Amino acid sequence: MTFGKATAWAILGLAFLFYATPILWLLLAAFRDEPMLFSSGPFSIGSFEMFGQTWTNLTTYNDFQIGRWALNSAVYTIGGVTLSLVAVLPAGFVLATYNFAFRKAILVLTLIAMITPNTVVALPIFLQMQAFGLNNSYIGMIIATAFFPFGVYLAYIYYATSLPAGLIDSARIDGASRFEVFTKVALPLSKPLIALVAFFSFLANWSNYFLAFVLLTKDELYSLPIGLAVLVSSSGALGNDVASDIPINKPEAIVAAILVILPVLVLFLASQKYVRSGTLSGAEKG
Repeated sequence: MTFGKATAWAILGLAFLFYATPILWLLLAAFRDEPMLFSSGPFSIGSFEMFGQTWTNLTTYNDFQIGRWALNSAVYTIGGVTLSLVAVLPAGFVLATYNFAFRKAILVLTLIAMITPNTVVALPIFLQMQAFGLNNSYIGMIIATAFFPFGVYLAYIYYATSLPAGLIDSARIDGASRFEVFTKVALPLSKPLIALVAFFSFLANWSNYFLAFVLLTKDELYSLPIGLAVLVSSSGALGNDVASDIPINKPEAIVAAILVILPVLVLFLASQKYVRSGTLSGAEKG
């Protein structure tokens, strides 16, 4: 093994330890009770009985309200991802393949929106949803989470670099309209792009805290991050000296954190083939 390869493997190993160690600790800590969290080693293993009691404490809170929060998060996320794909893919395709007035201005505005912090755009989105009476509603939250300028720019880069111009020209010569070029030529070749946009949109929407905090005030409409944050803070599980008889302590907070990150990990493992792929090799032949 050369020195370069050994160095690369060493860096990868350190990176793996740096990122994997907290996740491993989190998964193992879910099987320990609170006394064992402080009395045992960081990677000691508890028991399924301890996990069962922790899970019972968490799920029996307010008649399994955590299930309602998880369902709300699924509705917001799936709806937001779907609406993002519907808007992002054709927008990126048009920006990449056609010249029209104000095209460069739209690209610049997309870049500005992409680098703008979410906390900055939360207030305009809140005012827009309030003007249409969509605050504290499923449809309002879905529309708000569908705002995904990074997806537009990603689609623009993908179509501009990976979609052969000859395919578009051939389709246009055959009499296909612009809509048909997109639906029958570009879209079937966009599986890697769809996976990338869906993954990043899911990641942004599922873990979105601030936007949900601004738009939602009714506890039955809370998303999972908002609901669990309110539950943990009100129960004093993180040592904030709150007097409460709710059986929510540090083990329950750990399991709650796992509930938030687990769907993201599962989605990444399921879609990593497309996440790692971003080219259309061999799309244009003959």
